Amino acid sequence: MKSALLPIFFVLISFVFSFAQYGLNSVGLGAADYIEIFPNPNGSLDAGPGFTFEAWILNFGGPSNQKVAGKLVNDFKNGFIYGIEDLQVNFEVFDNNGTNTKLKAGSISAIGWTHVAGSYEVGGMLRIFVNGEKVGEQAASAVPVNPNTNPFRIGIAPWDVNALGLQGYVDEARYWQAVLDEETIREWMHKDVTSEHPNYDKLSFYHKYNEAGGPAVLDETDNENHGLLSDEGIVLEPAFLPFKGEFEMYENDLQGIWNAKTSGSSDILSFTGTFFDSLELEVSAILGHSDGDYSFDTDAPAGYDRSLSKAWQAAVQGGLFANLSFDLSVLDLSQVEEVVLLSSPEEDFSNAEVTSGMLDGNTFTVEEIVPTDGWYYTLGFKTTISGTSSRGDLPLLMEVSPNPAEGSFRLHIREQQPGPLHIQVLTLAGEQVFSKFTGNLPAEYTETINIEHLPPGMYLVEVKGERQVGVKKLAVR
Repeated sequence: MKSALLPIFFVLISFVFSFAQYGLNSVGLGAADYIEIFPNPNGSLDAGPGFTFEAWILNFGGPSNQKVAGKLVNDFKNGFIYGIEDLQVNFEVFDNNGTNTKLKAGSISAIGWTHVAGSYEVGGMLRIFVNGEKVGEQAASAVPVNPNTNPFRIGIAPWDVNALGLQGYVDEARYWQAVLDEETIREWMHKDVTSEHPNYDKLSFYHKYNEAGGPAVLDETDNENHGLLSDEGIVLEPAFLPFKGEFEMYENDLQGIWNAKTSGSSDILSFTGTFFDSLELEVSAILGHSDGDYSFDTDAPAGYDRSLSKAWQAAVQGGLFANLSFDLSVLDLSQVEEVVLLSSPEEDFSNAEVTSGMLDGNTFTVEEIVPTDGWYYTLGFKTTISGTSSRGDLPLLMEVSPNPAEGSFRLHIREQQPGPLHIQVLTLAGEQVFSKFTGNLPAEYTETINIEHLPPGMYLVEVKGERQVGVKKLAVR
């Protein structure tokens, strides 16, 4: 049992370089707003034998049928429409005969950023991708999609600028005269396109929307497929941006992105988040997993065995409370007495913070944790066969409140082995900013600690006894 590794089919990515917001700005579109790219004589906006469109979108509700992009004549021949309908991708391509290859698939976040893409190959397949994963495909017509002279439009029905407008934000729009595969889309969705991209010579236009304002938005390619905003009042702003990051270890082993106020689920984990501030929409998190041969060769805190689980690392933008729910039905829990969430600023979990949760049947839940950017997370298991069930091996159970705190906080310790304690407050870099040694204390103890001298930020409250260690994160305002 102890040698089994818990498969994590969800969202955390271990990364070497830190995440940042994607670019400088994104473009906000109302129901009547759009971006127009006029036909280029070099034909770079035509479908050719195959093409791919991709972008990040943040949808703010509105009508169930909205169009993200397209290039199509009024008689519905020789063009395509990429849209969302009932929070699914709706991708349609019309050939020279007007034959419509159509597919609706995938799931679009109702409020968070979603990466969408679609590829089409004449005589091949029409495919839809959401967050770097192929979510559906349909056999395509063998009849060519001939050039048309209508503009390429983003955020509106391509054949009618008064219909089916997208309500939300768009960023990193790219159009390729090439059929990109799933691996390439996933690898580059969080990165700026450079000459290292395998399809770079087929990139027809690339809009980053990093301009300070309109009406023109620039094409990053030599094709000069610049865009024109339909209204100079359209917002270009940094308030809402998807994640951008460089990946070295796992080459974008990304399986999903879940933003605060949305939920995502898989075979092993569901994740929900709520904001500190309900209007702070830039709050989001990426959760992924270590895979392949990679895992942390470290110990769990005294009393816990983490050999059943791999380690994860979090990328967090903004501050949020998160609820985590794990489906552990893939494990033999017959000898598991307790499950906890372990978190640490380092890859070593031996002094990790221990967060208790609730194990109900095969489901383990942890509520209202505050994920920290760059921290490592794993599950800890107490099993009868590991011989760690004695009371002396329990971690120190402690609470800090209020959290976030201002001026002071209350430290409450429960079920400790009576004896002296060392109480410390540390920066995330390990610098000691408060230290106190106590005499012999009872099993339950409460103390108020003054932190008026501390600047706002994240800290660690660490309490060590003779056989126990407890660590909690503390946000200071």
